Amino acid sequence: MKGGYFITGTDTGVGKTIVTAAILRSFIKKGLKVGAMKAIETGCLNKDGILLPSDGMFLRDMAEMSDSIDLITPLRFENPLSPFVAAKLENLEVEIDRVFKAFDALRKKYDFIVVEGVGGLMVPLRKEEKKKATFYFVRDLIKELGLSAIIITKPTLGTLNHTILTIEALKSKKIPIKGYIINFSEPAKNDIAEKTNPEALRELLDISFLGIMPYLSDLNKDTIGETAIKNLDIESLISG
Repeated sequence: MKGGYFITGTDTGVGKTIVTAAILRSFIKKGLKVGAMKAIETGCLNKDGILLPSDGMFLRDMAEMSDSIDLITPLRFENPLSPFVAAKLENLEVEIDRVFKAFDALRKKYDFIVVEGVGGLMVPLRKEEKKKATFYFVRDLIKELGLSAIIITKPTLGTLNHTILTIEALKSKKIPIKGYIINFSEPAKNDIAEKTNPEALRELLDISFLGIMPYLSDLNKDTIGETAIKNLDIESLISG
């Protein structure tokens, strides 16, 4: 594996999956062999006792992977909650070791691995019983995978606070940050917040600005890839 990234967000619903797909498609268009992971997914469809991860399957399709969904999304839960809470309700364990084993298997096959997180950095994954009831968060998973983080944020009201807090949470764990992407997960409102926040973020932040991803209603492979190449700093991402 030449490199990899962990895609995290300032909150749930900021469009991590679409941006992850955009990076995957742009890398493929640049001739790279890239693999995807949605390491943990909640809110999976239960079909005859089998949990189907919609994000994981979407990313597998975008990356044109033939690998088992058990490698792409090794941890799946039915309830649309944090993994810690979903696992408690479903009487399951959050077996983090399965994520590492799947990651190790995929990294041997691909030039790049792009891993999408679940929610934001401080989403709890499990309780560490052996450590006096401390918790293991998404942030801890990024640290242990040894990947640089790409932050997906939004252009709307509240993004300045959420983005700065996310950066501080990463820095406190000494997790390298590749940069941030502003994503329009909904059609632009063209209000004053959307008009001023991109420039405000560039003035406030001391990490790389990787571009603005516009809202996409057409999610076919070519459209997503071409939009990413046009709007994001893909060459910087490829360089590692």
